[in-house]
Amino acid sequence: MGIMKTSGIISVSKLVLLVFKDYLKYTSSNLGRIKELCLEKRIELQIVELSYSRTADAWSQIGSIIEHPAVKKENSILDVSTMPRETIWSFIFFARKKNIELRFIYFKPLHYGDWLCKEPDKPRLLYKHSGVAEFGKSTALIILTGFDYDRTSQLVRFYEPSLTVLGIQKGIQFDNQQRNIQDQHAAECNGQTTVSFFEIDAYDLRAASAILDDQIKRLKSDYNIIVSSLGPKLSAISIYDVFLTHPEIALTYVPTKEYNLSYSTGIDLEPIIGILPA
Repeated sequence: MGIMKTSGIISVSKLVLLVFKDYLKYTSSNLGRIKELCLEKRIELQIVELSYSRTADAWSQIGSIIEHPAVKKENSILDVSTMPRETIWSFIFFARKKNIELRFIYFKPLHYGDWLCKEPDKPRLLYKHSGVAEFGKSTALIILTGFDYDRTSQLVRFYEPSLTVLGIQKGIQFDNQQRNIQDQHAAECNGQTTVSFFEIDAYDLRAASAILDDQIKRLKSDYNIIVSSLGPKLSAISIYDVFLTHPEIALTYVPTKEYNLSYSTGIDLEPIIGILPA
């Protein structure tokens, strides 16, 4: 799974834009700006409307996008910057099914808002990635943590794991040490589950995959394992990379009912580009 940083410009002739109908009232102005830009730059624009709440329909539509004959390894790149984790996982699944290695591109924001989201909804397992549970084994939940403590709490309450392993993101980026506090995540689990910790840097995909692989190897003889990505977006890619080695694990995500309209601002103009797990 290669990764590199680059300041080069990628030439785009066609944009397939995913629009979630559930949030059109928040994104309509940005959608208008994208239409204008594509017209100005003579970029063909295809808009695909998905429903965030109708996961089976979204799954099928993503499959149709990847299965189109025009989508090839040499000419396609997936921008995961603002993409939901389960959508990223779905694209990887269908790219692998088509037997192509897709590139991805990720732009960090310059800043995150004071809060990101509220009212976590019912966690859901990714279609066709719900794991292989063995009778007699307890459940271990691995959470790569982020800034939303409520999502950690929601996962623990919903899955009732015997063990919760919290992967704490390293670094001082985006005030991480003040906003992603190990003890506060642990407090959300207090009295409900045994808790342990490990550190991880999601921006280093190879190292993150190796650390996750070690955690799963350590646990899988005694536990049925569920893994969730709540931290940096790129952690979803490392999780899927490890899933390919350990397909018995389950992948889960926590949607929320409310997002901050100022979720993030600005863009780092030096993107991270790599290859999705294949």
